[in-house]
Amino acid sequence: MKNKLIIVEDDPIFTFLLEKGINHAEIKGEQLIFSNGKPAMEYLNNDYSDSYNYIIFLDLNMPVMNGWEFMDNLETIANTNNCMVFVLTSSSYRHDIELLKKKDLVADFVTKPITEFHLKGIKNIIIEKFEEH
Repeated sequence: MKNKLIIVEDDPIFTFLLEKGINHAEIKGEQLIFSNGKPAMEYLNNDYSDSYNYIIFLDLNMPVMNGWEFMDNLETIANTNNCMVFVLTSSSYRHDIELLKKKDLVADFVTKPITEFHLKGIKNIIIEKFEEH
């Protein structure tokens, strides 16, 4: 199955750096960029299919539709067979981390700034879940 790499992030500089990091780490897939959860959710409502793996890099703190609202909506259409979310945030509040760990679709929680080490770990999680089955 092909991968769709969906970046939901309102900071254009961080988005640019994340794109470069994804390419450098050789995480394969079609990249789609959304500046907040609303257009990303609209895309997924129309596009979500069992024919693709959806790997979502999600910021929590965004205008219009934040990451929490996005996750609530995503959970109504997605499943863990072909979707995983990597939460990217500057928040290091233990409460946020604990709430996110309870969500089945969340594969990992990464505090910004994201590093090459984080991206290599993300790549390994993707390979383990989607490419070895």
